Amino acid sequence: MKHSTFNLNEQNQKIESRIVVALERISEAFRVLLWNESKENSLSPIQIQILIFIHFHDLEKCKVGYLADEFNMTKATISDSVRVLLSKELVTKETDPIDTRSYTLSLTDEGKKSSQKKHHSLLLPLSNPLKN
Repeated sequence: MKHSTFNLNEQNQKIESRIVVALERISEAFRVLLWNESKENSLSPIQIQILIFIHFHDLEKCKVGYLADEFNMTKATISDSVRVLLSKELVTKETDPIDTRSYTLSLTDEGKKSSQKKHHSLLLPLSNPLKN
C-alpha cells in the first residue's frame, strides 16, 4: 500500500500523520459550524468570515484585494460579498483619497455585534472539547 497520511497504519505509527488528520477534522468541524451559522443568519460563510476578519485586523488589511488573497478568492467574489454586507449595514467603506478605486472596510455597530456573536458561536464548540 502506498504511503499516505490518511492510511490508518501510518496514522498509528507517525505523529505527523495524526496531526494532519486532526487538523483536517477540525477544519471539517469549522466548515459545518460555519454553514450552520450562515443558515441561521442569512449570510454566506464567506460573509461571516469577512465580518470576523475585519473585526480582528487592522484597517490596512481590510481591503478587497487583501481579503481576496487571504481567502484565496477572486476580487469579484469578495466584492459581491462586501456588497451584501454593505446593503445589510454591517460594514461601511471609506474610499482611499489617493486611489479612488480602492476602499477600506470597517464594521458598523451592528456589524461589530454580529461579528462578535458569530465569533463566539464558532469558537465555543471547537474550544470546549479542548478544555476537557
